[in-house]
Amino acid sequence: MRPPAYEELDDSDIWPVDHLTCRALADLAFTAAQAADYEQAAALALEAAECCQPDALADIALQHEQAGLPVEASELAHQAAAHGAPVGLSHLAMMREEAALFEQAEHYARAAAGYGLTNTLADLAVRREATGDKERAEELWEAAATYGHPAALANIARFRYESHDIDGASRIAREALDQGDAAYPHHTNPVWRKLWPHGIEPDGTPTPFPHDDVWPQTW
Repeated sequence: MRPPAYEELDDSDIWPVDHLTCRALADLAFTAAQAADYEQAAALALEAAECCQPDALADIALQHEQAGLPVEASELAHQAAAHGAPVGLSHLAMMREEAALFEQAEHYARAAAGYGLTNTLADLAVRREATGDKERAEELWEAAATYGHPAALANIARFRYESHDIDGASRIAREALDQGDAAYPHHTNPVWRKLWPHGIEPDGTPTPFPHDDVWPQTW
């Protein structure tokens, strides 16, 4: 049997029918949102998410937020995350942050981190520190560490060092190094250079100041 010529192919020959249905549902959802029919948009986007297009539901959630429907936006963002598109939670966190709804922003950032998106927690931690709220910033870094953000432990160690908790800073800095944190390029002046300016011995003790005839240990 001769295969069909290229010009004879339509979308159903390239994509499974279910995928085409999902795309159609997503398109209809966006059309409904543009017409300000947000209830219909949400219903269509949810159908698309249950099929194979959860990103559409995340986008519709953010459109609800922009339209002044925060409760609906929250519900849709959580549903989108449960269907595989947690990025809506991250975006919703930053939208609430820009609206000065800081506790809500942190709530959604933590929710996003539960799905593996930890950068929003880190961004909020940086913002809190920039405003002088170091206590809140450290709490956010601790939350980020719980979810495995690569910069979290180093920042917690820095906070402990700055508060003169040298033992705590040393313990957390060692934990960061044990996890390979020294390999990350974001540390321009890591706290372990202050704690152990000449390095660490295999037994965990600081390397003493080298003699003149010995090269200093480098990281």
